[in-house]
Amino acid sequence: MLEKSYKENLLKNKKNGEEMEKIKRKLNIENLLAVFIIICPILDIASFIFRNIFNTKISPSTIIRPIIPMIAFLYYFIKADKKYKLKMFGISAVYGIYAIIHLILFTTVRSESSYSNISHELQYLVNYTFMIIILYVFIKTFKEKLTEKIEKATIISVGIYLLSIILSIVTNTMSSTYIEGMGIKGWFESGNSISATLILSMYILLMNKNKKYRKIIIPELILMGIFLTLLIGTRVGLYGYILTIGIFVLVKSNIFNIHKINKKLVIIGGTSIALIILVIGLVGSNTFTRRQHLKDIEANIVDSSNNEEAHLTGSLMEIKDKIDNRQIDEKYMNEIQQKSVLELYDIANKLQISNNDQRMQQLLYNAILVKNQANPLLILFGNGYMNQFRELVLEMDIPAFLFNFGIIGLFLYFVPFLSIFIYALYWAIKRYKSIDEQYIMYLLGLGLSFALSVFSGYVFFNMSTDSIIIVICVLLLNKVEEVKKEEIWKK
Repeated sequence: MLEKSYKENLLKNKKNGEEMEKIKRKLNIENLLAVFIIICPILDIASFIFRNIFNTKISPSTIIRPIIPMIAFLYYFIKADKKYKLKMFGISAVYGIYAIIHLILFTTVRSESSYSNISHELQYLVNYTFMIIILYVFIKTFKEKLTEKIEKATIISVGIYLLSIILSIVTNTMSSTYIEGMGIKGWFESGNSISATLILSMYILLMNKNKKYRKIIIPELILMGIFLTLLIGTRVGLYGYILTIGIFVLVKSNIFNIHKINKKLVIIGGTSIALIILVIGLVGSNTFTRRQHLKDIEANIVDSSNNEEAHLTGSLMEIKDKIDNRQIDEKYMNEIQQKSVLELYDIANKLQISNNDQRMQQLLYNAILVKNQANPLLILFGNGYMNQFRELVLEMDIPAFLFNFGIIGLFLYFVPFLSIFIYALYWAIKRYKSIDEQYIMYLLGLGLSFALSVFSGYVFFNMSTDSIIIVICVLLLNKVEEVKKEEIWKK
């Protein structure tokens, strides 16, 4: 009897142990980071709701988003040896010292506007620092491991993005991409960021070789094409989609290996791209519609104004008139900002920079602002993201980082990503015969993210888009390791 009871207890304990192991496997770091990718669109929607309905910048996203990478970071920090902990502490100290100096300088140049708030500036700094942490924990977790989990998570995440946009259209609760009422961006804050997220996701989806997932991927890609080219209305979406499809066709046709070119695929792919462009031209894209709409607005301004220069500056003329007539409160725009706007107005007219060239106006304004503040430290540590004048917020990520966070801030944030790209490019050139389609697509996808961030805003400035870029970085580094192992094996 005792023996029977003993055996039953053993079996029970064994069963409990197996159940605990299952739970541990489900709760491991890999699964946690996969969940992080999946909930990105959900957190973005939550931010949109809190910002637009509850009129607050604080949302569940602000609290929840940093928690997951911090858990992973602390997990690796606890496990690390003393030498590695010192290294991690040293890197953290560098970012911390930079943040302190940046915030001190920010308080010396900021306007009295409620928009220019030190707590909000700190929030942006924390967000960007967290992206470096996320990059680290993803590389650490998935280094030389099967990455099926984060690929699957990306598929689910894209599905949530697309489904939410469809639901917003069906329920008539969608928001417009632009203030002119052009474009549909669903329940998301930025049309550029949602476009960039979907575009860069394509580099992961197109290279997924799981036959089970392909049935899900193909309809997603078709929907992405529709949303990106016809509905969202950003140039990022339109040109990015066409470029990505074109790159994919070239890669699949073995264009990089002239002896094995798939001529049939080149013809089919070329025809498909031509048809896409034709459909866009016939149906009309919000991108082109908006450009024409802005030209019409400028024409109306010229017609209704005696100012011959009005067509060159658009809304900039209105701001200048308010400054001249002392209708702008210093709490809204400080003296240096006003002086910079007046200089911008003169330069815009001299160089004939029209209102259509908004990014050029934004770029010039930020350069003039730094010049007028005449503090060399601002070049190194930045003018502050929350110190931008609302109507001239720079929508070009890399130049924005340079002006807002300085040369040092730009270096600290972008160098880790750029280092991965250069490292992968080096091995691609060195072992070009060993690289495959996935390697090329991931490398080009990472390269595209830099290109998008130079000419567009809210690519690296958006945590969800950043998360997709990080997944591409992980997949690319794993491909590099495969190539390096192959070289060692051959030797």
